[in-house]
Amino acid sequence: MSNPPAFQWLFKPPVEQGQGSLLVNNFPGGYWKYGLVDHVLLVNLYFPPESLVQELSARLPDLLSCYPSPHWQLAEQTGQLIGQDPDRLVIGNGVTELISTLIGRLGLSVAVPTPSFNPYEQAAQPGHLLRFELPPPHFELDTEAFAQEVLDSSIDAAVVISPNNPTSRAVPRGDLLRLAERLAEHDRLLILDESFVEFMPEGRAASLEPEVGRLKNLIIFKSLGKIYGVCGLRLGYMLSSNLDLVNQVREGLAAWNVNTFGEYFLSRLPEFAEAAERSWRLVRRDRGQLFDCLKAIPDMQVLAPHANFVFCRLPSHWPDGPELVDRLLKAQSILIRHNGGKTIREGVRYLRIAARLIEENERLVAGLQEVAEASGTRS
Repeated sequence: MSNPPAFQWLFKPPVEQGQGSLLVNNFPGGYWKYGLVDHVLLVNLYFPPESLVQELSARLPDLLSCYPSPHWQLAEQTGQLIGQDPDRLVIGNGVTELISTLIGRLGLSVAVPTPSFNPYEQAAQPGHLLRFELPPPHFELDTEAFAQEVLDSSIDAAVVISPNNPTSRAVPRGDLLRLAERLAEHDRLLILDESFVEFMPEGRAASLEPEVGRLKNLIIFKSLGKIYGVCGLRLGYMLSSNLDLVNQVREGLAAWNVNTFGEYFLSRLPEFAEAAERSWRLVRRDRGQLFDCLKAIPDMQVLAPHANFVFCRLPSHWPDGPELVDRLLKAQSILIRHNGGKTIREGVRYLRIAARLIEENERLVAGLQEVAEASGTRS
């Protein structure tokens, strides 16, 4: 498969000092307006294929002028895609809509291992959040200790993201199963976010989706934008055999919450299954190359990744993340993210870097070293 064409940016405003941290921390999105290489958003660059893009383009007049279908039809389309009963599915305008509806609107109290995807912490109502700190330097989740912490509290649900965002580390499937089973014995829920599972070495074989029928306490969240390269379409789903909970979440959503572009894209995905598999293999290749390049930097602490991004701690003699973000954007028009906005000690010393094309990964790593040297550090 050939590399995707370079994006044609619509706007190229001047890059001023401090703009990088402003973009990352205050505007998590909308980067398409700027002339930069985006190593922040976690998207598959090898999908959709050009033929599917052309289909969407050809259907543009119809899609613009029509309302989308009812929710049950979206659930049927998604059920066909993943081989699940549509009654178990809720389709969302991105997975964040479903997170805020389940946790926030329904008032669930949740335990969240941190650092984590911020919406899980932000969705909890006051007094309904228990943070479980993942210990550095490896940030691995001890599922036994986590389960005990949950069971010793009055928490309704445990949250696990696997692979985790921002650490890119996955929890072994067997450990997740034991965690779900132990929580089920005490009528506690397990909310499992599998938005990056296709980028794991074993791919979808690592998913717990086949277990939802027997584990009534298991709720799986899935972002489709990341694995299918369409974050702008805002597509995600919730899967559970707890039909009462499914219906409560559905009732909390706005009518026509998914637009016609998302609906059409969903309807076409089954015919592009092989192309999607190929794209995930290419992403895994590029992710591995980025990991190797970062690991070669002296004193850079890099976690072995399972998702399509890499988590690393900066060498002690390098500047903090905000300075690196700003200088790299100004000097190279490359955008990266530090973790100062996460629940993590010394978050500004950690970077989460999305894998892009091989040549872009190499340029990023070279740019990081140049910026560090220009800031008065040794290479």
